[in-house]
Amino acid sequence: MASYEEDLNRLKTAQRDAAVANLQNTRNQALSDLQAERNQNASTYNQQRSTANAQNKLSAKNFQEYLASTGRANSGLSAQARMQNANNLNTNLNYLNAGEAGALADINRRTTLANDAYNTGLAGANAQIEADYIKNLLNEREKARQAELQERQFQEQIRQFNENMALQREQLYSRFNSGSGGGGSTRGGGTNDDVIFTDSNDGDVRINSVSSPSRFSSGNAARWYSQNAAGLTSLNQLKSALERGLSEGSITPDDVAKIRKSYGV
Repeated sequence: MASYEEDLNRLKTAQRDAAVANLQNTRNQALSDLQAERNQNASTYNQQRSTANAQNKLSAKNFQEYLASTGRANSGLSAQARMQNANNLNTNLNYLNAGEAGALADINRRTTLANDAYNTGLAGANAQIEADYIKNLLNEREKARQAELQERQFQEQIRQFNENMALQREQLYSRFNSGSGGGGSTRGGGTNDDVIFTDSNDGDVRINSVSSPSRFSSGNAARWYSQNAAGLTSLNQLKSALERGLSEGSITPDDVAKIRKSYGV
C-alpha cells in the first residue's frame, strides 16, 4: 500500500508540474503579446504626436509667410494666429494622449485578466489533481480491504473444509475398523459382479477376483478405482488408497461409500 501511495504522489507531482507548465506557457504568451502591443502603441502615439507638432509648425510658418506677403506680419492678426495655432496643437495632443491612455488601460486590464486566468487555472488544476489523488487512494484502500476480507473468507472455508474432511475421515476409519474384523471368510455375494476376499497367510485380506462392481460401474468412483485401485491385492491396500484419496481430495466421501458398499465392508 505504501508503494502505491508513493506512486500516486509521484503522479500528483508530475500532473501538477505539467499543469503549471501549460498555464505558464499560456500566460507568458499572452503577456508577451500584450507587451508587444504596448510597445507598438507607444511608438504609434509618439509618431502621431511628432506629426501633429510638425504640422502645427508648418501651418504657423505658412500663415506667417502669408501675413508677411501682405504687409501684416506685425499686426494683431499675427498674434491671434499664433494663439489659435497653439490651441489647435494642444487639442490634437490631448486627443492623442487620451487615446494612448485608453489603449494602455485596456492593455493593463487584459494583463490582469491573463494573470488572473493563470492563478484561477492553477487553483482549479491543483484541486482536481488532489481530488483524483484522494479518489484513487480510497479506491485502492477499498480494494485492499475487499482482498483481505476475501482472504479471510477463503481461509475460513479452508478451515471448515479441513474440519469436515477430518470428521469424514474419522467416520470412515471407524467404519473400516468396525467392518474389517474376522478372517477366513468370503465377503460379498457369489455373483460375478461381487469382489471375493479370503485371508492370506500373513493375515491381510486378499482380493481373489475383481470384476467391475455394478454398484460403481460408472462415474467418479469407477474412474478413481480404475486409476488408483485396480491393481491392488489386499483390503488394507484399498483402505490406504481410499484414505490417501480423501486426504488429497481426489475422491469424495460419497464415492468412498460406494466402493466400500461394493466390497461389503
